[in-house]
Amino acid sequence: MADISTVYTLRQAALILGETEDMLWEASIGMFSEDGSIRIIDDAFSDDDWAIARAFTEEGIENLKYIIDAIKAARR
Repeated sequence: MADISTVYTLRQAALILGETEDMLWEASIGMFSEDGSIRIIDDAFSDDDWAIARAFTEEGIENLKYIIDAIKAARR
């Protein structure tokens, strides 16, 4: 596996793929780090709240394309 130098937020990945953030969230539920899905945790909001964002490597975006196609095919 190549070194990861860039990740894309869920919002940016949705823009790249021309899909909604909800669709990407649904598609990425079963993805793991080896699939190109990364969780980003930030505790800057307060002592009790942590923000968790999902981000994707370029490989993750490619995997999302296949997963989204499968979801759409299953809905037909």
